[in-house]
Amino acid sequence: MAFTLLLRVVGLCLLLPCIVLSAYFPSGVSKAECLNRTFWIWVDKNFIGSNEWHLEVVNETGTPVVLDAELASQCGYSITIDIYGNLEMRISFLACWVVNMNDLQFDLKVQILIRQDGGFIPYPVSLSCRISDPWNVREVLCEENFMEVSVRRIVPWIVDWMTEDLQAVWPVTEGGISQRWQVEFQMPDLSTIMVSAVEAQRMGYGLNATATRVVFRAPYNTSESQIIKVGSYKLEVILAKMYYSQPLIRLIVDTTTACPSDAPIITKTSIFWLTPAILKPLVLDLVAYKDRGVSMGVDGRLLDSSVIAANGYSLSKNATTVNMTVPIGAPGGYTESDIVNNTYGTTYHIHLLLVNHWRGATADTTRHSVIKPMITPFLPLLPIFFNRTVPENRYFNVSLGNFFPDVGLKAFIIRTVMVTLDEANRRGFRVQTTDNGNGTRAFVLQVPFSDPLVEQKYLEGNKRIYILYVTYILTLLNKKKDFTYTDVVECLLQDVVPPNYDQICEKDHLILNMTRGNMDMYWIPYIRNLPLTEALATSQNYKITQRGLTLLIEIPLFSVGLVYEDITLRGIKARVDFSLKDNKTLQVRSNYSFVCNFPTDRLLLCLPNGTMKATVFSLDTKPRFDPRQTHLKDPTCKPQEADNDRALFSFSVFSCGTTRQFVGDYLVYENEVTFDRKGLPPIKPIISRNSTYRLTLRCRYPLMDTQRLAGRYNNTIIGRRGFSADPVSEQAKVIRKRDELAQASDLKVAKDETFSSFYHPGDFPILIQQEETLYFEVDERRVTSPTHDVRLHECWATPAQRTDGFPQWDLIVDGCAQKGNNYSADLVQGSPSRFQLRIEGSLSDQLYVYCQGLICDSLLESERCQSSCKEAKPGVWRRTVPMLEPYELWSTGPIRIGTGESEVQYRHVEEKSWKTWMWLLSVGLAFVAAFTVGLVILAVRLFVC
Repeated sequence: MAFTLLLRVVGLCLLLPCIVLSAYFPSGVSKAECLNRTFWIWVDKNFIGSNEWHLEVVNETGTPVVLDAELASQCGYSITIDIYGNLEMRISFLACWVVNMNDLQFDLKVQILIRQDGGFIPYPVSLSCRISDPWNVREVLCEENFMEVSVRRIVPWIVDWMTEDLQAVWPVTEGGISQRWQVEFQMPDLSTIMVSAVEAQRMGYGLNATATRVVFRAPYNTSESQIIKVGSYKLEVILAKMYYSQPLIRLIVDTTTACPSDAPIITKTSIFWLTPAILKPLVLDLVAYKDRGVSMGVDGRLLDSSVIAANGYSLSKNATTVNMTVPIGAPGGYTESDIVNNTYGTTYHIHLLLVNHWRGATADTTRHSVIKPMITPFLPLLPIFFNRTVPENRYFNVSLGNFFPDVGLKAFIIRTVMVTLDEANRRGFRVQTTDNGNGTRAFVLQVPFSDPLVEQKYLEGNKRIYILYVTYILTLLNKKKDFTYTDVVECLLQDVVPPNYDQICEKDHLILNMTRGNMDMYWIPYIRNLPLTEALATSQNYKITQRGLTLLIEIPLFSVGLVYEDITLRGIKARVDFSLKDNKTLQVRSNYSFVCNFPTDRLLLCLPNGTMKATVFSLDTKPRFDPRQTHLKDPTCKPQEADNDRALFSFSVFSCGTTRQFVGDYLVYENEVTFDRKGLPPIKPIISRNSTYRLTLRCRYPLMDTQRLAGRYNNTIIGRRGFSADPVSEQAKVIRKRDELAQASDLKVAKDETFSSFYHPGDFPILIQQEETLYFEVDERRVTSPTHDVRLHECWATPAQRTDGFPQWDLIVDGCAQKGNNYSADLVQGSPSRFQLRIEGSLSDQLYVYCQGLICDSLLESERCQSSCKEAKPGVWRRTVPMLEPYELWSTGPIRIGTGESEVQYRHVEEKSWKTWMWLLSVGLAFVAAFTVGLVILAVRLFVC
């Protein structure tokens, strides 16, 4: 049985052109076969990876020889890659170290060394091939890296010569070809050079002589090669002859080679490879020339006409040209993806084979084979993005293509969030790859509308738009290069359910009842113009309750955010303005307002516009007082409304005698409600039936901030009481802290118009007479910078030592001097920090003068520091609202105004006069005391008697 199997194996060896023996490589990693007079070896690129590797040949003595590029082209080895990037080796049957058995069977032993685990591991490959068709007289092979020609010896069989030739073993290191061989080259200038075989080998040529053939091999672009034009086409040619001489015999072999050198013509759709129909350097007798046809092949395999037609190829030949046409992307080739500047594109690879047969003189046949690898230039391809979304399905359905199989999908970026393929599956996305049927594929993505990464925008009514911002992250599998593609998909649906509102008014709360829709999760709730944050709700004691789709917001009366439409003794009308705003654009998407009425109880409101509102009740004292007879610190400020039981005050914090002071980071305004007692006698009452009633009103506003309204019912005990508001932050501006560029100065009073002498602080109060003029100047000694000066903005006079004392007389308004019925003010020419005041009639017994202004930097152009006068009407109302600019405040006083004719003078009680009066007063008091004591003693004695 075993003997029978052995006979079958021997029979196969005789019948089959090649028996492949391989070992060590894993299954499917390598291939080896015989193709068109060549050994073909293939190794998967993934097995080699990025490891270093070498090809090693085993010579006749078993010694390994490592091939480099130069030795490979000299010896007939072509080491390259196929169209898919795998390792490919083509080795001529007539190459070095190939065991030749009578030009019929050829054996090869090589091993591929791959660096693995720190060292090179050999993977041996053995091939034994037989030719299936006999050798032609001349065979020319145009490989990628060498040209080879072999010619049959046409000489008698001579034993001694043959014996000597068979001992001429390659390579040079083994002794070389016989010294009887010589090579003659014809140079481009028609001169010839003759070199020995050994010298030709040193020049890089490969020479050999087998039992029946002479072999000449040359790399491209040698010094002896030349370009010859045949018609419109170019050939690289080496005109060479090999000579063999021995006594009585001289052998001459024409080893001329010629290979096409024209590059293919590449259009957007096709590759055209044009070569000469007749290779004239190889055809010596055109009369005897007979064409035996051309054949076409791919990857070293010849194709029949049916396959050529099926693949869309075209092969034609006329008197001058052989034309081979291949459509770009046709089967047999490989389209490879590439990326240039994040632009996707492709190159098309194909290895073509052209075989040309002809016959010359008698018994002269030539087989000419050309292997031509072709690569098209980079062709940008715009990816195709399809939107197949059906709105009713409520998910996006998009795809991106068309890519070749060497493109893979790595991840997505959706609305700036990286989503891997695993994460996409966990989120409920659907990702799949579809085959287009033409060798390309597309990547499909389905995303539900409900996913948080899908942006939703409310339009109007019940319309909203769903937006998918998607970026595909793709990679070239072979080249490890990434690229991206971004697109945006929008889908409009009429599916918005708006929120529904209702209201409840309780004793001291306003309740908003909202039934939520399906869009308000993307909107920000606002109370009035304040975002309803957790901090606001906590600070104002809002109560927010969520019950399914129902949202209850309880807003206490007098909390921040309410609008008070009317506050009277009849009641308080408080309004809630609720709105939902887009979380990006802050555009109002939904709003609702409602009003609740509350009874007017004891309260104090500190409104954002600087207005205070307060109530007083007559029941707070026993006996009761008459609320209609109450007033503020300024007796002229009476209640806005009053009856027998209650009074309502409404006034500005800058009026009615309201005082202010800085307390920490707050500006505190304070006033007082007073009830005037009626007693006997009326001038200096001693006896009164009325109780004393004073109610302190106090509001606090933070400095350097905007304020919110704050207020509450005043529920303190009966008697003297007050309320201090704690504004949180937002709306009413208050006077800011002083400018850090300069320090505050004083307002000085000059003794005359020369401004050379001034009154000192100890001189006050100073006395002037009517019809006299006062001269004022801002003390600039503390303004240290030479580029700073003072600009007066407003000045006014008041009889009280308060900026808001009542009444007030405008002296300067918006930088303009003012005139009144009994006074006139004028700015001093050329000095923005000086002005004068003339008292022209009865004005007041005493005055305090206040000025507000700016300390400006002359190097900076600021509109508010312009010295031009802006005409404006005078009026106390200018100081009833806070100043928005950081003005300085200067003051001086008191200044007393007399009615005599004497000169303006200041009154100063000297120390000597004071001591005299004290002595006289002491003596007088002692005398009165002694007189009184004497009278008492006398009265006692008389009573006793």
